Amino acid sequence: MENNRGARVCLFGGTFDPVHLGHLIIAQAVLENAGLDRMIFIPSARPPHKGDVVMFDARVRFDLLSRAVSDNPTFFVSDVEMRRSGLSYTIDTIRQVKAGLSPEDELFFLVGRDNLSEIETWREPRAILDECTLLVADRVCDLSRPVPDWVAERIQSVRVPLIEITSTDIRARIRDGRSIRYLVPEGVGEMIRELSTL
Repeated sequence: MENNRGARVCLFGGTFDPVHLGHLIIAQAVLENAGLDRMIFIPSARPPHKGDVVMFDARVRFDLLSRAVSDNPTFFVSDVEMRRSGLSYTIDTIRQVKAGLSPEDELFFLVGRDNLSEIETWREPRAILDECTLLVADRVCDLSRPVPDWVAERIQSVRVPLIEITSTDIRARIRDGRSIRYLVPEGVGEMIRELSTL
């Protein structure tokens, strides 16, 4: 009997400023624990909640991500937000990616549980839940405010390791000239060092 199941595709959006090993460990855990086929990393070009406060511009972050996932056949990087003008809204990205998938494919979107409490501030939050399944990386953390019922009943929690590596710390280390070894993939570290000498 022929199996007509489409691909289970997950979008992992973020600033990735820069990408680090924690991002990759969590993505791999979600891919395995949720039974996904592909994980697509999407660096935000102009994130509405971050303003212009980024260390690396969108093209550099895209290149760092591409280098970071180059040896994983289930990881991909998309420049969908970089090719679109204006602010990078999640709902626009989901709709654009979904339009390029087959009808049989199933689309997921990965968020951290700490970000879930902010979903009501996103553009068209109910439409996001209509267009895809929200996968929530379940880590031990305190929510600043509870998740509304209409969100809680339409998400799927996925257990991931607790990784205490942050892009904020890595940026501080880069500014201070401290080592980022073992915090980012080796190729990412090499590229950041090359950029620092320009």
